[in-house]
Amino acid sequence: MKKVVFILLAAILVVGILLVGCGEPEATQTPTATPTVKPTASPTASPTAKPTAEPTAKPTAEPTAPAREPYGTLTLATTDFGVEATDPLLFESTWGMYMYDSLIAFNEFGEYIGEVAEDWELSADGLTWTFYIRKDIKFHNGDPLTANDVYFSLDRFTSPESKNPWSNQPRDERASMSVVDDYTFQFVTKTPQPQLVDTWCWCRILPKNYFESVGQDEFRLHPIGSGPWKFVEHIPETSFKMEANTEYWRPEHVPYFEYIVDLQVPEEATQVAMLKRGEIDIPFGITTDRRVELEKEGYETRLQGLAPATILAIIGSHFEGAGPVHDIRIRKALSYAINRQEMCDTIWRGDAEPGGRFFLDPHGYGVTPDLIEPDPYDPNLAKELMAQAGYPDRWEDPTIVAVTPAGPAVDMWQAIMGYWDKVGFKTELKIIDMSIWLQYIFLQTLQGDEEYLGYIWSWAGSAFNGTAYCRNMNTSYGIHQVTVDDYVTSLYDKFVTELDPDKAVQYYTDWQRATKELYTTFGIAYTLPKLIVSDQVGDFTVNPHMFFADAACGVKHRGE
Repeated sequence: MKKVVFILLAAILVVGILLVGCGEPEATQTPTATPTVKPTASPTASPTAKPTAEPTAKPTAEPTAPAREPYGTLTLATTDFGVEATDPLLFESTWGMYMYDSLIAFNEFGEYIGEVAEDWELSADGLTWTFYIRKDIKFHNGDPLTANDVYFSLDRFTSPESKNPWSNQPRDERASMSVVDDYTFQFVTKTPQPQLVDTWCWCRILPKNYFESVGQDEFRLHPIGSGPWKFVEHIPETSFKMEANTEYWRPEHVPYFEYIVDLQVPEEATQVAMLKRGEIDIPFGITTDRRVELEKEGYETRLQGLAPATILAIIGSHFEGAGPVHDIRIRKALSYAINRQEMCDTIWRGDAEPGGRFFLDPHGYGVTPDLIEPDPYDPNLAKELMAQAGYPDRWEDPTIVAVTPAGPAVDMWQAIMGYWDKVGFKTELKIIDMSIWLQYIFLQTLQGDEEYLGYIWSWAGSAFNGTAYCRNMNTSYGIHQVTVDDYVTSLYDKFVTELDPDKAVQYYTDWQRATKELYTTFGIAYTLPKLIVSDQVGDFTVNPHMFFADAACGVKHRGE
């Protein structure tokens, strides 16, 4: 079967840079008229692997780049490392994205392509996935990567111990796994699951023999993978250092820099000062205002990742204990009270446009204009809805609580709180440690008596297809516990098991529409994913559609 359109989301996790409401994630990205990155793939093309006897992916050969010797150090500054995980079982390891390869991958056009598996197929009944493993991949210690490593990695990935947000669906659907031979692996599901093609892109492959020889604790301290970067040193809450893998199986992705160092630098002013002193090359924790100031001083920017949709999400609003946000009229009022255009003009300095939904790209799979259209700014309607709901007298504590880690998202939240205060909401913004914030939003389950019920959080991300991301956000199975509704979940179930791609895309749209009507999440704006770089950094040349961790190997030196 031919390459199919990808269901993207990072993530995840994640993950640190993406989480705080700024975009964490070749020169194809040059949007100017709007901040949205427009993939060339058709938005109605199916992301599913049609049942077929033929392999579902036939990747074209990539040109072999000439050998090069990496040199120099690329230094990053991150506001908060959050969960300092090297093991993908602990949330999604952002650092792992540098070091580990995935089972399959996707390109900048939204097409699935081979990575560890150079080819794969889905059986006619939609139950059996067969992966054909490349024979030229070696881990950083020289061991060959085989189907036994894939089995080992997916066995851990689908285990009850995995906290990775991508684990839920394959764990729930796993019927059996088997190693057919050294380079063939099979995964069998309980029901047809063509949409799992997305999840395979986030299954990191770890070395079985090394892991078992040193044990889990030692592996986490000294991890190895097969990716373009090799582990060097981790100083908790201080730095994480990697070096280029010059023997990487994709020579065109051998890094240009010899080392990459990620520094935890909580203060924006410190990041800026370090940039100006030449101590860092990319500050990930600066506001749009500061970025614009640096641009005026002559610093260049690079675009990395799809234009993220910044959204707000409410924890457990289906419980009465969530307070005012349990009432849909209050949730709607919160949305109508926000002047999105003004935020785009001020907070994002014109590098944004109103709208968005959780991990929906404007031109992505199953996305129709109504799904991403923003609510108008209508403070009078917001006040009417509040009055209809009996706010504030109906609640003993009518406070609307938002939570965020420190960093660039704080400015955005202060603006939003201002709009809510203006229409009469009582509000509180809690700035909390990243690790605590992650525990709030990656909940797995809720009992209904948690103190953080009703808390509102922000996220920024986009995807060619949001299926797996939105399963976690917009179904009763979801670890975020934001949209827990039987009808919405039934629409997801109908979509995710459908083998006919034309029916599936309509079911996907129906599911997203029903979710939007509940106002458990709502979009604010699409923003340009701009990064300030130092005068030592040149072009970004690979993976323009992915997180920076997946693209760092293609960052050139200035002048190359």
